[in-house]
Amino acid sequence: MMATAPIEAGEVIVSVPKMFLISNESLAKQYGNHSLHIHPLLALHLCRLKHDPKSWWKPYIDLLPRQFGTMPVKYPPKLMRHLPTSLYEEVQRQVKKIKSDYATCARFLKNLTGESLDYEEYEWAWLCVNTRCIHMTTMNAAPRGGNIALAPLLDFLNHTCDAKIESGFNVRTQCFEIRTLTPYDKGDQVFINYGPHDNLAILREYGFVIPDNTYNFVSLDEEVWAFFDALESPISRAAKRSILENAGYAGDYSIKKHDISYRLLCALRLLALESTSFERRVLEWHDVVMGEAETISADNERRVLIMLQSMCTQVVQHAREKTSALETLNGDAELHPFALLFVSQIWKETLEIAQQTLLDIDEKLLEIQ
Repeated sequence: MMATAPIEAGEVIVSVPKMFLISNESLAKQYGNHSLHIHPLLALHLCRLKHDPKSWWKPYIDLLPRQFGTMPVKYPPKLMRHLPTSLYEEVQRQVKKIKSDYATCARFLKNLTGESLDYEEYEWAWLCVNTRCIHMTTMNAAPRGGNIALAPLLDFLNHTCDAKIESGFNVRTQCFEIRTLTPYDKGDQVFINYGPHDNLAILREYGFVIPDNTYNFVSLDEEVWAFFDALESPISRAAKRSILENAGYAGDYSIKKHDISYRLLCALRLLALESTSFERRVLEWHDVVMGEAETISADNERRVLIMLQSMCTQVVQHAREKTSALETLNGDAELHPFALLFVSQIWKETLEIAQQTLLDIDEKLLEIQ
């Protein structure tokens, strides 16, 4: 969507009247009292609208995507298995959610009209809702599963991390409005911001990735727990894991470019504690966690960095293997070319982050020495 005239910061760039919103409130008039969550209900409604050529909503339905080949839930196994583990697990949960929602809606429609519901069509509708719904944050209605709605026109606004906006339902104007906090010149493309999402989340929920995403990170949960398994006895491992859980530092370990998460450092500092005088060392670890000390000791920090160095080296090797494996799939007619491109970009970004972290670790080790 392009600016036809200069747009000042603070201007409303989109205003969709209530009558053009497919919301819980509008659907309640058609479906009455029901037990469906709003997301599956919207998907079911799209399926029914698609089969009604005389529907007032036909122009909107005709503008919706015909397929979602870049969405991970639609990847064939040969590409799905190359997703990062965390993304693969989230996609599997999403697949189960779609199937569960389909079963619920199929029963609901059968009882309501006697009609059957096609799974492929419902999956298409579910993904339309997932990629295009808006959040009605200020309306009174609070349906099961969140207060979301569908609206025409908003689909044409693309995402960028740099865009600053305010959005919501304006009770005074009875419109869903998007106000830009970023000025635009005539001819500029106008953007919105889906939120502070890394490319794994954007790919999972919207089916694309963006270059130079400042929110990108690499999860090291698997690597950290593997180190605990390799370096600790079962009793010691259980004790240290319990310490992390009680302190609220179990899991969610990540690295970004020039940024090692504090949670990761806390876990590795605990793992690097010497076995002698362990109880006293744990107290020193708690002092660092509480901000009363910066480090436990120079030796502890050195061990932390060496372990992290080993983890990042593993990530680099794994990312290179995945990148090479994906190159062998180029030209595969079964794969959407952009889907392959996006997964390849995910692994290249992983490689870049891990490589940069290795360089940062080298510098830190020199400082300690």
